[in-house]
Amino acid sequence: MNKFLLIAVTTLLSMTIANAKTTVCYKKDWNSPSTIETTSLDGGECASKYSIKQMKDMGWNVLDIKIDSSENNLSYQYLLTNDAINTNSTQEVKVASNTNNQLSFKAIGAKIVDVKDNKTTIDIGNLIIGQSGIVIHIYDNDKRLIVANAEVIESNETSSVVKFSEFKDIKQDAIPTSNRTVQKDDILVLNYLYTASLLIAPNLETFQTVRGSFKYNNFLHSDIFATKLKIDNMPFLTKKYIQNYAINQNLGTIFLVANQKVNVLDTKTLKILTSYDIAYDTSKTEMPFYTRVTDIEKSNLDIDFNVFTSKENLSYDQYYKQLLGLK
Repeated sequence: MNKFLLIAVTTLLSMTIANAKTTVCYKKDWNSPSTIETTSLDGGECASKYSIKQMKDMGWNVLDIKIDSSENNLSYQYLLTNDAINTNSTQEVKVASNTNNQLSFKAIGAKIVDVKDNKTTIDIGNLIIGQSGIVIHIYDNDKRLIVANAEVIESNETSSVVKFSEFKDIKQDAIPTSNRTVQKDDILVLNYLYTASLLIAPNLETFQTVRGSFKYNNFLHSDIFATKLKIDNMPFLTKKYIQNYAINQNLGTIFLVANQKVNVLDTKTLKILTSYDIAYDTSKTEMPFYTRVTDIEKSNLDIDFNVFTSKENLSYDQYYKQLLGLK
């Protein structure tokens, strides 16, 4: 059974749009939501040449999004305008660094010189415990194979220790697997996919501020995540559910706003890598997070009423502080 979601921005924002040109762009049967904003769309001014990101760079704004889900594919339809959108917002939200940890979202490469007890030491210091990456083996014909996941477990000023684990991200029976393990001269790539991110925020203003403050990150829109929650009947999240979704969408980092902070988590390790102060109005929060998708309900067959009621009574901050184990 197809599930159809109509997400109307106009019902949520107070807009002033006069004498504006509009256009409709679409993409049918797309199975990679994390790349939709950088994929060329069909129709209208997009004309199979421009993505949503490129349209925004050219001065277009999204008025409306329609998402139609069928089996494992999603179809998107965007209504855009070339006029400015006035949200009549007076709240000022600022992001400021809250930690001395210097997290870089850029990929870091290093050649592996030795492997002992499934670990290696690299001559790169001041990394953050919990940073992750992958190990790539390059064959003579320049073909490449990901052979392992990697996680930073120790770091000082001059070097870091990295531990390897099985790479399980791609789960396809039709794709052959390899028994190859990490060897000398393989390539370690840390911060793999760190600029592809999931953002969980309490309201529209905070959502927009975080996206605007991390311009080099490609954030999967919360509406796409919420669509999955609606299909799965998941009104309340778990860390494992968030992690599995982010891994399936090839997202390397999770930005979770809670307790007046932007907490940046590594998708693979679920470690909080760093955090930034952010001010937002706790009386204006949405559960489970900001989204224009409504009526995300749990299946009646799966309800544990005691657990459901206890979670339902938590505020946004209380819920995510509990989820992340924050104090």
